Amino acid sequence: MTALPYRNKIAVAGHRGNAKYFPENTMAGFRSSVSLRPDMIEMDVHMTKDRRLVVMHDHRVNRTTDGDGFIRGMTFEEIRALDAGSWKGEEFRGEKVPSLEEFFGLMAENPDIMLNVELKDYPAMSGPFAYESAERAIAMMDEYGLTERSVVNSWSGELNEWIAEKYGGRIRIHAYHPQELMGAGQKRFVYDYAYCVCLFSTWKGQTVVPKPMFDFALSYGVEPWVFYSPDTPEVYDQAVENGAKLFTSNDPAWALSYLRSKGLHD
Repeated sequence: MTALPYRNKIAVAGHRGNAKYFPENTMAGFRSSVSLRPDMIEMDVHMTKDRRLVVMHDHRVNRTTDGDGFIRGMTFEEIRALDAGSWKGEEFRGEKVPSLEEFFGLMAENPDIMLNVELKDYPAMSGPFAYESAERAIAMMDEYGLTERSVVNSWSGELNEWIAEKYGGRIRIHAYHPQELMGAGQKRFVYDYAYCVCLFSTWKGQTVVPKPMFDFALSYGVEPWVFYSPDTPEVYDQAVENGAKLFTSNDPAWALSYLRSKGLHD
């Protein structure tokens, strides 16, 4: 599989857009993130009851809208009627849950920014529905000409393995370490198919995993990525020293500024 088209030694991805300051996974947040010119934007995809793809993190709409219910049990029209902004602030009232077409359209206009497309429908929760959701999302990536600068990401190891089998090296898979985080039903060693892994510590009091974990990923040709909340100079310095290739951040402006101050980003 080919490497992502990196512009910098260490990359920054805006998590759910610009989630510290804007309602997550909304077009307002994505436009704000684009204006900062990060290397990548991360977002989340679900399929509705009527087989439309929408951008939201949670399986239910409750936390980030004024609605109630599972996305897979609602129609696109029902979800589009919700307010996805005012929970973050009155200035965002009226923000809609984006369709995947809206987000991909924005990214097609910004060819220098990469994508991390997180698939949120899991086989363990919704069976064949999850595979259909993944197929539709990947087909739309192809349609918009985004696949060559994207990774596909799931917390379901089952789904990741299915994508690896169906699409081969054409689709870069973002997975997680330790592998147990991706649930039951896995049959493959994650480093045999992943393009990159996000390294999480499961030890109390430890934020950045030890350098041998970064080195282990690299020994398989797998890129070590990281996500920390909150972002701090201390964890960034340690992760850089350990070998992090990409930081996913709720505050991409801060992440970009800090890495620039260290001479690690344009």
